Amino acid sequence: MNRKNLNFESLREELALKSGTVIENLLKYNSLIKGLRAEIKSLVDSQDARETSWNLILEEFERNINYNIQLVKEGSIKAIDLILLLEKEVVDKKLLQEETKILKEIVLSRENIMDWKGYAKEILKKLRAIYPYDLFFLMFEENGLIKFYIFYSYILSDEVKENLKIYLTKNFADSYKSDPGVSVEFEEIFITNRPRKKTVKNIHVETHQFLPDSPGIGGVLGLIVFPEEKLSRKDINILNSILSIMTLVTGSSRALSKAITELEYFAGHDPLTDLYNRRIFEDLLNYEVGRAKRKNYRFSLILADLDNFKYINDTYGHHVGDIVLKSVADLLESSIRDGDLVARIGGDEFVILLSETELEKAIIVAERIRKSLENNKLCIFEGAVISVSASLGVVEFPTHGTTKEELMMVVDSALYRAKDLGKNKVYVPTNEEIERTIKEKRKEFSILQEAIDKELFIPYFQPIYDLKTDTVHAYEVLARLKDENGEIISAYRFISLAEKLGKIKDIDKTIIKKALSAKAKFNIKEKLFLNLSAKDISDDTFWQYIFSLVSDLEINPEEIVFELTEREAVKETAEVQALIMKLKEKGFGFAIDDFGSGYSSFYYLKYFPIDYVKIDGEFIKELKFSDSESLAFVESMNLLCKRLNIKTVAEFVENQEILDLLKKIDVDFGQGYYLGLPEPKFL
Repeated sequence: MNRKNLNFESLREELALKSGTVIENLLKYNSLIKGLRAEIKSLVDSQDARETSWNLILEEFERNINYNIQLVKEGSIKAIDLILLLEKEVVDKKLLQEETKILKEIVLSRENIMDWKGYAKEILKKLRAIYPYDLFFLMFEENGLIKFYIFYSYILSDEVKENLKIYLTKNFADSYKSDPGVSVEFEEIFITNRPRKKTVKNIHVETHQFLPDSPGIGGVLGLIVFPEEKLSRKDINILNSILSIMTLVTGSSRALSKAITELEYFAGHDPLTDLYNRRIFEDLLNYEVGRAKRKNYRFSLILADLDNFKYINDTYGHHVGDIVLKSVADLLESSIRDGDLVARIGGDEFVILLSETELEKAIIVAERIRKSLENNKLCIFEGAVISVSASLGVVEFPTHGTTKEELMMVVDSALYRAKDLGKNKVYVPTNEEIERTIKEKRKEFSILQEAIDKELFIPYFQPIYDLKTDTVHAYEVLARLKDENGEIISAYRFISLAEKLGKIKDIDKTIIKKALSAKAKFNIKEKLFLNLSAKDISDDTFWQYIFSLVSDLEINPEEIVFELTEREAVKETAEVQALIMKLKEKGFGFAIDDFGSGYSSFYYLKYFPIDYVKIDGEFIKELKFSDSESLAFVESMNLLCKRLNIKTVAEFVENQEILDLLKKIDVDFGQGYYLGLPEPKFL
């Protein structure tokens, strides 16, 4: 018999019928023997030897018949069990083959994730070939309401659909929502356009929960069938296997969709203030320069930097500093027109682009902002009032520059001129200052370029100690400039300029090459922590260079940890996540530097599979046994990281008391001048 044409139900019936017939005939023979025995007894004398002989013969027949009856019973049961097993194997194998085929076709690409409803519809069409369910639904909380997405296999009547919605609300939404006042919404998607012809008599529902502890992502999904009769266990198993596939498609897609949306948003926005970040601002400024040249119009830039913001952070704490930054961001946004934009491009530095606005009007806007900030008294706690002022530089295109770089260079100079004049001022550069600024910057550029060309940048190595064993765990590689006179110049003197001039990658390459070469030459097995700049993150050419260098020097990638500051990580969230995944695949480690330095530090840890967190030195250097508040901050950050299986490194370990405190709260590693200065050689 062709295996594909096996009808297991009729096979079972046929076997039961035939075995039943055999047993029935044997029982008839058994009954006949009993009748014969009775008749013999009546015909012969009880003492007659013939009766005994006949009884012996009949008993033997009876034993054989009973034995055969038992054999038939056992054989029939085994045969039916075998058929059931064979049926399950064939059905499961076919089901498994079909489901595996569909699973192999599931690709959670960005397009499929972002259009998860369309992708779910496509997969559900394929799953109907496995089992003809009537509808699939997905329910979760979204923006303060319970949302149902219903995927219909057929076009149902309005009455049936309305009854279904009542059923779903009563049986799922009412028990799921935390607030009785939460409303319920339905969105209908039709897998086919065919109407359902059969009348709905019964309803069967199978459900799965996914991520129940994640509101907005998790929820309930289910399959509904309108069966003519009660479903078998096999039917229910198939429905549940389909639900497992849809959990992957819809559950994962929704979770990833939410994560991608957040990551893409924060790739272009400052997570603290919701303003555009530097990356997006520079793109928009570049676009505005090109548009202004084509349309022949003027526009203006205002660069604002808060006065004495460090004092606010140091006095009241970073959480109060964050409140101040949010307040300033709100004030700036309320001061501009639709079509203008404001961005946060540094810790306490904001820039405003005033489209199609001449210098005179821009000065008026800047002065209005200055006065508003000055008069903005911010009440925080226990009656404390903080007042904020800002210094502002103002420039105009094309008067003060004809490129993005020139405009930012001149407005930056104007801002610091405002600070030099006593702060809380608006300053517009003169023509002489513009020429001097550009001339000075060009000279600085020339010096920097010469240092890059001659590879005058050298690595210094600062030890990172394991606080449990008091041994060197790693070295952080720091950049220094050794000029032609042999003078060593610290990084702060050139890094800012290199970043503004787009030369930081060249310095990074030189430092990393020299550091890795030294590691290979002296066979150093401790890890190296290598600093990255924002420009390195998505530069494929840079990473090809680094990977080739590591391979050529035969260095184990597990001995290399790349680190990026928290500020840069949050600015480029999506790119950083992709970079970390690429590095992890190759065996490298990754660290976040300056953790806790004023941004929303914790939200992204779940997205970044990082190995180390370097706690910002501002938290560490003031640690004392008598300062319970500072200790609480560090202890909470350390505990969070341990829960996430992330190692912690304390920077700015400057004395024995700090070291003792860090050991007490179980910080993993320490780094600072008390433990070891940066040196041009390894210990």
